[in-house]
Amino acid sequence: MNNKTSTRSHSLKEKVVLSLNYELDKRLGGLGVGLYRLTGGRIARKVDVLILTTRGRRSGKTRTVLLQFFRDGANLVIVAANSGRSSHPGWFYNLKATPTVRVQVMDRILQVRAEELSAEETTAFWPRILHVAPTYARYQQATSRPIPLVRLVPVGQAGEQTSPGGEALAGREELSFTK
Repeated sequence: MNNKTSTRSHSLKEKVVLSLNYELDKRLGGLGVGLYRLTGGRIARKVDVLILTTRGRRSGKTRTVLLQFFRDGANLVIVAANSGRSSHPGWFYNLKATPTVRVQVMDRILQVRAEELSAEETTAFWPRILHVAPTYARYQQATSRPIPLVRLVPVGQAGEQTSPGGEALAGREELSFTK
C-alpha cells in the first residue's frame, strides 16, 4: 500500500474521531505509561505495546510515550502517525536528534537504535501494519504528509545486537516477548 494519502475530504465525524484520539493520547498518555509499568505490560493484551523513552531535543528532559509496535524479526517497528496530524509526533524528532534510546516491552527494558525506514521499506511494510491494525488507514487518509516508520534495533553495550535479556544475538533471531 502506498503511504501517500488520498485527498478526499473527511466528514465531521471522522475529524472529531481523529481529534478525540489525539487529545486522549496527549492527556492520558502518562496514565497509560504508569499502568503499563505497574502491570509489567500485562494491561496491553490485544496489541503489542511498548514504552519509548527519549530525550527532548530542545528541553533535554526525559519523555515517555506508549506506542503500538509491529514485529520485524529481531526488531520493532513504530509508526509516526500522530493521529493523522499534519506534523510528525515529537518523539519522532527526538529520535532523529538522539537515535539510541530505551524501550520497555512488557517487563523487559532494552536499549535500541532508531532507524527510519526508507520510502521503499515503508511502502513494503504498511500492509503488515494494516493487517494487524486496520485503523492506521484512517491516519494515512487524514494527512498529506508521508507517515514515517521507525525500526528499533536492539543494541548491546559494544553496539552488538542483543536480546531483551542482554545476551548477544547470532544473526537476526526473533525477539520473543510472552504476554
